[in-house]
Amino acid sequence: MPYPPRPPAANGPGLCPSCFARIIWCVTEHQRAQMVDADRDERGNQAVRQDRTGRYLVRQLTKDRPSTEGSEALHMPHVATCSAPAPRRTATPTRMSAARVRQGVRPVRWQR
Repeated sequence: MPYPPRPPAANGPGLCPSCFARIIWCVTEHQRAQMVDADRDERGNQAVRQDRTGRYLVRQLTKDRPSTEGSEALHMPHVATCSAPAPRRTATPTRMSAARVRQGVRPVRWQR
């Protein structure tokens, strides 16, 4: 095994690292961490439930499953309500412009 195992995602009640609001760290179906507001909100689109082991699991409401099921409760994603959100990451350009490409060309032997 070349890489050490990834630490488990943060889970359960906590504080937002940006605005220090009360949140719940949940795990999505793709095993990623997601913050939701700690207070229930009927306008929310995230269905949060707690499994038998105590983990908080979250799923987004979809057309196939538009309402809560079983012990799920509606919460608002914290990204939508954070008062001090982290700056958005911009995508790195995949192609360079023609001017940049020409600038970095190495000379061939006969040009030296």
